[in-house]
Amino acid sequence: MKNPSETDVKSARRVVQIFQLFAELRQPVPLSLVSKRLELPKSSCLALLKTLEANGYLYRLNDGKDYYPTRRIFNEARIITENDPLLSSMGPLLHGLRVATGETVYLAKREGHLSHYVEVVESDQPLRYAASVGEKRQLHIGAAGQCLLAAMPDDERDALIDELELTKFSAHTITSAAKLKKTLAEGQARGWYLSVGGYQSGVASIGGYVWINGEPYAIVVAGPTERIVDNEQSIGRAVAALCKKVTQQR
Repeated sequence: MKNPSETDVKSARRVVQIFQLFAELRQPVPLSLVSKRLELPKSSCLALLKTLEANGYLYRLNDGKDYYPTRRIFNEARIITENDPLLSSMGPLLHGLRVATGETVYLAKREGHLSHYVEVVESDQPLRYAASVGEKRQLHIGAAGQCLLAAMPDDERDALIDELELTKFSAHTITSAAKLKKTLAEGQARGWYLSVGGYQSGVASIGGYVWINGEPYAIVVAGPTERIVDNEQSIGRAVAALCKKVTQQR
């Protein structure tokens, strides 16, 4: 399981971990396995499972030995998603960009030193960049981070860059503050931000930023390095045009 952050509420995190476990295993799960994976006493896990069962989110099967989620969480999540004010306006635009470029498109916002993917529209090509909603990446390793840094006031951005741990993930990861600042300046002059192999050697991304309800978001197209680099101009222009369109509408 993922390491908790300082802002986690333990009981809430454990409920999330239980549902993540069901999503990972895709099968009914016994109390003993939940206890093992969450690294908690069986008594604590049983209390959580019984609470979820009593509220209609889990049911028991196999003579009561195993637990599995009911459709209640799916139904409620669907209602929440369908009424998401951000995705209802941005979703069709992201889908349009995916169609125009043929590559995976995602929307991200900054959370501290990380970029957080809030929506992902995957390419339908067999070889594609695969990402999931909720993923987080360090700001220095991709186009999303570049966009979100570029959207900040100069003094705040420089101060934040000086705080970043510029960890090396690949041979092409930017690992110096000076290089990162230079890359941002190049992106501003170009009209879009480009990362080639910053996180994975075979992946490249192109992005721009927009302001939505007073907050900056990155719109990014990502895919295999060769396709992204070969089509940089057309993808970059498509991203820039969409960012301009969104900005004018806000």
